Amino acid sequence: MSTAGTIVTPKYAALALSASGNTTVVAAVTSKKIRVLAAVFMAAGTVNLKFQTGTGGTDLTGLFYMVANTGASLPFNPAGWFETGSGVLLNANLSAAVAIGGCLTYIEV
Repeated sequence: MSTAGTIVTPKYAALALSASGNTTVVAAVTSKKIRVLAAVFMAAGTVNLKFQTGTGGTDLTGLFYMVANTGASLPFNPAGWFETGSGVLLNANLSAAVAIGGCLTYIEV
């Protein structure tokens, strides 16, 4: 895959979330944005999930409203579904302490 004429290698992150509030999904990379190309996740109970950029949590997505054994799939999108700021981590934010599992594919741009 390439972006702006530069070859980039997709990377992968597991989602194993269970704490209310922010959990780091992908650590910050100096001078790089984290662009999410695909994701899938499932909730064990009723919870809202959103993705954020930075430790303070600037929203990148709206809420995904889930109940037990439901989730969402973001199929491959070469333009990306969302991306962090440059040099900033990717967070998942949960409205309650409910287990969510899944994975995502991303590139550093």
